[in-house]
Amino acid sequence: MKKNSIFLLISVVLFSCNKDYNTVGLNIIDNNPFRTSLEEVPVFVKMRKIPPYVSNSLTTFQLGEFEDNIYGTSKVSFLGQLNFEDPSLAFGNVSQSKEDNPDADNIAQIPEEETVKNVFLDIPFFTNVDDDDNDGVINLYDVDSTDPYSDSDGDGVSDADESNAGQNPLDPDTDGDGIPDGEDTESINPNAGRTLYELDSLLGESKATFKLKVSELDYFLRPYDPEVNFEQFQKYYSNNSLASDFSGTILYEDEMSVNSDELVFYNEDDPETDDVDESETVKERLSPRIRVELDKSFFQSKIIDKEGSDDISNIDNFRLYFKGIVLEAYDFSDPLLMILNFNEAEIKVEYEYKEYNKQGTTDDTSDDTIDTVDANFRFLFSGIKLNSFKNDPLPANVYTSVLDTIKNPKQVYLKGGEGVMAEIELFKNDNGVDLLEEIRSKEWLINEANLSIYIDKDMLSFSGGIIEPSRLYLYDIKNKAPVIDYFVDNSAGPKPYQNKVVHGGLIQLDEDKNGLMYKIRMSEHIKNIVRKDSTNTKLGLVVSSDINNTINVEVEESDFMKFTPNSSAINPLGTVLIGPSPSAENYDKRMRLNIFYTEVNN
Repeated sequence: MKKNSIFLLISVVLFSCNKDYNTVGLNIIDNNPFRTSLEEVPVFVKMRKIPPYVSNSLTTFQLGEFEDNIYGTSKVSFLGQLNFEDPSLAFGNVSQSKEDNPDADNIAQIPEEETVKNVFLDIPFFTNVDDDDNDGVINLYDVDSTDPYSDSDGDGVSDADESNAGQNPLDPDTDGDGIPDGEDTESINPNAGRTLYELDSLLGESKATFKLKVSELDYFLRPYDPEVNFEQFQKYYSNNSLASDFSGTILYEDEMSVNSDELVFYNEDDPETDDVDESETVKERLSPRIRVELDKSFFQSKIIDKEGSDDISNIDNFRLYFKGIVLEAYDFSDPLLMILNFNEAEIKVEYEYKEYNKQGTTDDTSDDTIDTVDANFRFLFSGIKLNSFKNDPLPANVYTSVLDTIKNPKQVYLKGGEGVMAEIELFKNDNGVDLLEEIRSKEWLINEANLSIYIDKDMLSFSGGIIEPSRLYLYDIKNKAPVIDYFVDNSAGPKPYQNKVVHGGLIQLDEDKNGLMYKIRMSEHIKNIVRKDSTNTKLGLVVSSDINNTINVEVEESDFMKFTPNSSAINPLGTVLIGPSPSAENYDKRMRLNIFYTEVNN
């Protein structure tokens, strides 16, 4: 994830202007029976503090810390249950009961002496390999991602030609023989299978160092809530303290940093093949990830030595016995928040065991051997997963704005997570007076309607170092769904999360590449209200990370909200917007509804 932005904050506000609404525009053609104009309609805004939300309902999970110069610091830990990949969870060739009760008539039935060799925790980053010009160089490293014949390494050969020839388009001397690729007729790429990745799941300083601690979880994550007779799923809220209160045996703790390189593993050399060095051939390639070695002795006693016991006989017993894993990151050199792919995370246990080898003969035992065999098994993060957040309190000025229900705000604060959202009522003036019936009476033909939202650039500039949200998300609070314009918009953006370009909500940048404004088209929504007498429901405005994610998550019981959009909950970013009642110099940038309409020219 690049440094782009996503979230929101809540303040209670009223709108103030000289008139209830203003008409702007000119007749298109003199003596034309129709007139096209723009109506600038006020909106009535309140900011709401987002309560803690159900953390075990999130679609992605975070680890680390994020620092915002306006909203403070958020620290995030992860907790998750494990499930064994092989339901039998048996080790070696024979069951423990047979090992404990050998068959006197079966010479091959021996104690297998299973022993853990290595244990690795693997948690992949979310990555991309976007290559817009298909020249074999991903956009991140391509000197011109729109031109396949650009020369990223400056060796005189285009990226596409080098890729097609098996050379490295990012190395002017692929084979390291001192001859540039443009002159070398025998250049061979020594690592032809290498894949370059871009990590798109980081917020903050990607080169930061930090300490990672992996611990056994000492708390049983119940799937069902006993307070409602186990008829509903248990809710674990984002402000839980489980990570700090129930971290048990430490399985790993050390300093580390993010590695964006592909992980490459090679085969072991076979001493019986003198003419081939197998150690030069690749065994496995893995995408960039957190990869650490866990305590072998723990898994020996906790798992391997428990073969055949009731503790690991089924998944329910196993989760009572081995309750899960806690991940904590701390002591950051610079703030860094990692969004990690726990859907593909695993703990891989490598072990060896003894095996009786009859060498293909049943009667001749003279050449029989007892061999050491390598094997492995995996644990997956497939049970309950959740984040535990420790957030700084909202700054006093923000908190006061959120609590103020009397004055319309000069500024609207938005912040993801346990942050702030905006509650918007359309067709109401600064005193909360409804203007809808007056507008309906005009019988306009509505051509287009947009919610115009400007960024308070002065506030962001003053605060410094703000990562601006790339998109805002508008939704119907009562119906827990986007407005209808979302569903009728099939336009595609450069990336999937940038789809629905017409409906919008995407940040628009100024000439300095700083955020200028957001615009959300809601023409169909307004037509339904004005012309079809649809209910004018309250709308929510939040920062969002992905327009395709319209899932909602429950929040702690509240008088004013029951849920928050998932895309806002998983996004730590915030911004400051110019409100509906700004200072005089920002009046033309006030938050408002712009309606373009046609009417009979009387």
